[in-house]
Amino acid sequence: MVRIASALATLASIAAIASAQQCTGNGSCCPNGQDGVSSTYLQCNSWTGQYVSMNCAAGQVCYANPNQPGFAMCGLPGTGGSGTCTGNTAKCTAPGQSGAYQQCQNWSGQYVSASCPAGLNCYNNASGTGVYCN
Repeated sequence: MVRIASALATLASIAAIASAQQCTGNGSCCPNGQDGVSSTYLQCNSWTGQYVSMNCAAGQVCYANPNQPGFAMCGLPGTGGSGTCTGNTAKCTAPGQSGAYQQCQNWSGQYVSASCPAGLNCYNNASGTGVYCN
């Protein structure tokens, strides 16, 4: 009787894990919902309804795509999943509250973390394309 109860508990655990991995459509996500940690992402296989692990490009990690909810993107570590960018744009992480901001790396098309000098807060400029520290 103890073995049957143990086997049923094991089967229930396996079923819970399998159902947690089910998906619909062609969405994607980061493993365990954690941004900036894994060099893989989970892509939904709409035929099987199961996630398939996919690799990011070398040196990149998974982020939730801020430009397309329900999808993951790969980016350089430290980009914070801020999406793609062009030119020399920048945006504050928390305008007026900290010195942290995201600066576009023109060559990669990804934002990277940057910060104002100690004691200064970041503010977005009037056009919303750059920042200044004050």
